[in-house]
Amino acid sequence: MKHIGWWRERARSGLTVIELVMVCVIIGIVAGIAIPKFDINRYRADAAGRLLRVLLQEARQNAITRQSNVIVSFDFTNQRLRIVQDYNNNDTINVTDQIQYRKLDEGAHFSKPSWAGINGTVPTASVVGAGLLTVSGMTSVIFQRDGSSSSDLEIYVTMRDAEPRDYRGVLVTRSTGRNDWYKWNGTTWLRMSQ
Repeated sequence: MKHIGWWRERARSGLTVIELVMVCVIIGIVAGIAIPKFDINRYRADAAGRLLRVLLQEARQNAITRQSNVIVSFDFTNQRLRIVQDYNNNDTINVTDQIQYRKLDEGAHFSKPSWAGINGTVPTASVVGAGLLTVSGMTSVIFQRDGSSSSDLEIYVTMRDAEPRDYRGVLVTRSTGRNDWYKWNGTTWLRMSQ
């Protein structure tokens, strides 16, 4: 008899389905509180800012390496860059020049912020610079063979929703062609590149 009683006690020591469901519900509630909210748009905006910076760095490097100017034009309609290797250095597009188009990341587009830009003034457009040129109908900057650019430049991109924290900017210095990308954190522009 004692043996049968022991067997019944052991069978009752397991968890019931209701207890398992309650444990799962409690774990779900704790996980919902503990895990911070994930905003994919900020990561996409970072990717758009980095891509823009990399494309400008490549254009500058190609100008130095190939010893021919590189024209970077901003196609606002199609949200892309037109990059032209200007082999004869005449600052126009010829049949012999190499042309490539690079689209911004999905959902990213050129857009000017309504607050102070990277240099402290409110930008008048999504691409701002004192020496910007128009090449074949597009706003352009030219990277020279010595690495410098034709203009100081500020470029702003954001995501579809245009949330303030999704704005990213790239600043190009005319004398060196060096560029850095920045992120708007809601109160100030943070420099993200070293």
